[in-house]
Amino acid sequence: MFTWNYRIVNDRRGNGGEDWYCLKEVAYDDLGKPTGYGDPCLGADDMDGFKRVWHMVMEALTLPPLQEDDFTTKETEA
Repeated sequence: MFTWNYRIVNDRRGNGGEDWYCLKEVAYDDLGKPTGYGDPCLGADDMDGFKRVWHMVMEALTLPPLQEDDFTTKETEA
């Protein structure tokens, strides 16, 4: 089953090896291990949907940042 959420990711590879913390959409495998990430979509069809998106973004700030080593595959952003 495909699952995802918003997370803060330290995207060093995308920043020449230097720390760069940014919001990403993170996908997980069936065991809950992160497998990849992409740029977030921060929109919705209506304001109720946007409030849910915003709640998910705020939840990401309560979780520890993910590092590149946390991902089970080396494929990340396409």
